[in-house]
Amino acid sequence: MTTNRWISDLHWRRDSQQSRSEQTQSALLDAAEALIVEQGAEGASITRIAERAGVSVGAVYHHFKDKKALCYAVFQRVTDALSDLNRQAADPARWQGARVRDLLEGYIDLRLHASATGNVSKHAAALLMANDAELKAHMAEIKREGNLALLGLILARREEIGHPDPDFAARFVIDQLGAMITARTDPYQTVSAIAACDDAAFKAEALDWAAHALRLGE
Repeated sequence: MTTNRWISDLHWRRDSQQSRSEQTQSALLDAAEALIVEQGAEGASITRIAERAGVSVGAVYHHFKDKKALCYAVFQRVTDALSDLNRQAADPARWQGARVRDLLEGYIDLRLHASATGNVSKHAAALLMANDAELKAHMAEIKREGNLALLGLILARREEIGHPDPDFAARFVIDQLGAMITARTDPYQTVSAIAACDDAAFKAEALDWAAHALRLGE
C-alpha cells in the first residue's frame, strides 16, 4: 500500500452496505470474475458461476438476463471503480501546495497501488474486452478522462515547466508514463526490463525521466 501523502486516503471502493439481493449480486460478480480469470469467458458458464457463488442457477437469471449481461456487469463494476478513483484523484483541493513532481509521483503511486488492488477484477476486465471493441473503447475513455484531469493539474503549474511547449511536453510525459506503468503492471504484456526492478527503483527512474523531459526547475 502506498504511503504517498497526496493519495494515501484513496482506495478501490466497493460498497459494504448492501441488501441481501445486492450481496447475492456481488457474490455472482465475484464468482464470475474469478472463473473468467481461471478459465476464460467461455469456461465461465452460468452453472459454474452459480456453484462458485453458492446460489441456484435460477438466482443468476433473477439478477441477469443472460451470461452476456453478467459479463458486462463484471466489466461495468471495474470501470465504475476506476472512474471513482479518477474522480477522487482529480480533486484540485487534494493537490493544494503540490508541485508538478508531486503530481507525477502521486500518479505513479496511484497507478502502482491500483494495479495491486482489485487484481482479479481488472484481469477479468482485460480478458472480457480483448475481443470486444465497445468495451475497449469504454476503458480507453476512462483512461483518457484520468489523463486529462492530470494534464489540467500539471498545466495549472506551467510556470514550473522549462520546456518551450509545456502543453506538448506534459501530454508526452503523461502518455509515456502510462505506457511504462502498463508495461510494468499488465500481466498480459510481454516481459520487459521495466518489470524487473522493484517499485521504488522504477518510480525513481520514471520521475527523473519525467522531470528531465519537462525540464522542471529550468
